[in-house]
Amino acid sequence: MAERIAKRVLLIGWDAADWQMIRPLMDAGHMPALQGLMQRGVWGNLATLQPVLSPMLWTSIATGKTADKHGIHGFTEPLPDHSGIRPVSSVSRTCKALWNILSQNDLRSNVVGWYASHPAEPIKGTMVSNQFEHPVGPPDQPWPVPDGAVHPAERADELAELRVHPTEIDATAVLPFLPDAKRLMEKNDERLRKFRQLMAQTASIHAVATQLVAQDDWDLTAVYYEGIDRFGHEFMEFHPPKMEQVSQEDFDAYRHAMEGIYRFHDMMLQTLLKLAGDDTAVILLSDHGYYNDHQRPDPREGKAGPTDWHRPFGMVCMAGPGVKPNDQLFGASLLDVTPTVLRLLGLPVGMDMSGRAWVEAFDPPLTADRIVSWEAVEGDAGQHPADAAGDPEAQKAALQQLIDLGYVEAPGEDVQQSVDDTVAHNALNLSTALMSINRHADALELLDGLPEKWQTQDALKLKVALCCLAAGDTPRAERIAAELADKDDGPLRARMLLGAIAMSRRDFGAALEHFTAVESAAPETPGLCTRLGGVYLQTRQPEKAERAFEKALRLDDDSAVALDGLAQACLALNRPDDALDHALSAVGLVHHFPRGHLHVGQALAALKDYEHAAEALELCLRQASQFVEAHRALAEVYRQLGRGDDAARQDFLAAEAQTLRRQKAAPTAAAPAPDSGLGSTA
Repeated sequence: MAERIAKRVLLIGWDAADWQMIRPLMDAGHMPALQGLMQRGVWGNLATLQPVLSPMLWTSIATGKTADKHGIHGFTEPLPDHSGIRPVSSVSRTCKALWNILSQNDLRSNVVGWYASHPAEPIKGTMVSNQFEHPVGPPDQPWPVPDGAVHPAERADELAELRVHPTEIDATAVLPFLPDAKRLMEKNDERLRKFRQLMAQTASIHAVATQLVAQDDWDLTAVYYEGIDRFGHEFMEFHPPKMEQVSQEDFDAYRHAMEGIYRFHDMMLQTLLKLAGDDTAVILLSDHGYYNDHQRPDPREGKAGPTDWHRPFGMVCMAGPGVKPNDQLFGASLLDVTPTVLRLLGLPVGMDMSGRAWVEAFDPPLTADRIVSWEAVEGDAGQHPADAAGDPEAQKAALQQLIDLGYVEAPGEDVQQSVDDTVAHNALNLSTALMSINRHADALELLDGLPEKWQTQDALKLKVALCCLAAGDTPRAERIAAELADKDDGPLRARMLLGAIAMSRRDFGAALEHFTAVESAAPETPGLCTRLGGVYLQTRQPEKAERAFEKALRLDDDSAVALDGLAQACLALNRPDDALDHALSAVGLVHHFPRGHLHVGQALAALKDYEHAAEALELCLRQASQFVEAHRALAEVYRQLGRGDDAARQDFLAAEAQTLRRQKAAPTAAAPAPDSGLGSTA
């Protein structure tokens, strides 16, 4: 076992928390607890996964694995006998979560409210599931704890006393968030009812978490707060600046709601930090961000679905023993959380986990011990048997909440149809996850297996076309483009697709023709600027490329693809200092970005910093061993360093050359996929 760094780990999840909201509040002095945590630790963006769906993401956070490995593929799933559907649960997960691994190593965990954690697992410690806090019935009637919501079961009555009913949230409690609360209560405002319900649920989770942190002996406490995301779905459209479709009356009533809920979370954080103590390592994170500015979706444009609000970067802050103070963490992914917690507690990271431990965040940097897989380790991990059943009434209540939020549709009278639709939706979600990890052939197989009625949908055709392009079936992608071009609303999408096809064939003239046609008709089409920039780079027009990528960043300042494009343009314009800044920003947003690391290395080489250039290029090749351009750049850097006879580097190059010889035509390493501009892929 590796050295244990922290006595305990406090893992706090704030669903949808976003630096874009947090930073102005900190600047105004309104989030002192988080600001203090940042000053004594590291912080940065946290890259999410596709599709941006909470049950899939929080399960990836708790396992270090992508959806194809952990088995959660949506919000709901068929019942085992296919007699209906139910919310995904702890039984749906097909691998060990962090608390199972700790339990197997005789370490104790508190787990409170984690997504897809019902029924509570029989781990060493205490688990309170995500079905525990939801109110049932009016305040003057009993509020039973759902079966299986608490482990050990004998703690259910004790913890139930800590729950807050929505009717306990009176006008005084609401006033800090909604200054007009008294008038809203008098008119029985529906949004206020939801506000009180969400406040009660958040307060219930916090009360249980603080009790367990203060009273129990624990190695890990993992607590999940859903509030920011849920409040965002109800109130972000009223956040300043006023959106055009929002009435002045509603804007005045609810404009302070989102600021208030962030400040409330900061106060809860302060309490947890005080109870946990300085010898506890703290990781605070979100699974994704939440649009709060000009990128907020406009419901009048048909873009008001829950996932349309989600930004691709969450936030993370970590502090505690050995962690560097007031430093930035670059290239973090939510897949890194479980590996990092394991390393903090002295346990090895599974080689089948998709993330990495943030060893560079410590002073001195840590080593990352490995184990082949925790799945192969025998012993009691506190998991349910696969056929474990949950409380049917709790499942119905949870399903209704998902329906109310708009995440799933209400089941129809045709039960079999509801089951079939659920299976199809989950296959679609899994295909998106597979596309994001470059398993396009597997994704295409799932897409082709979807129901025939789905195959006529344009959005699905576009996903199929993108998979075909990546898998090398260009003729099929062209046939899809021709089908779309014949539709009334299809020409722009078809043009974007044809441009991508032309790029894949290196016919840059044709690609430019298609993209400029889209630019003339719809200049703010998602993904268009990065596509145009790519064409300009290929046709040796770096000035135009720079302008295109700068426009892309004005539309989305967290676009790693646009930042990397700027780096390439600056290299072509002989401005290596600027290129290095942009390339470092790109890989700071997305760590697994081979082309970004190539341009870091090339910029450093142009600045004659050959030692660091070699490090960047070696990292690039560890991520994409068949990247020919990176091999050439690294060979030149080695020549400049005079290391041609260095045995270690010769071995490195020889191994990579052997890989290359097995390839008839080695592909270049792809950048993270930009928004294609071809429609939703979620």
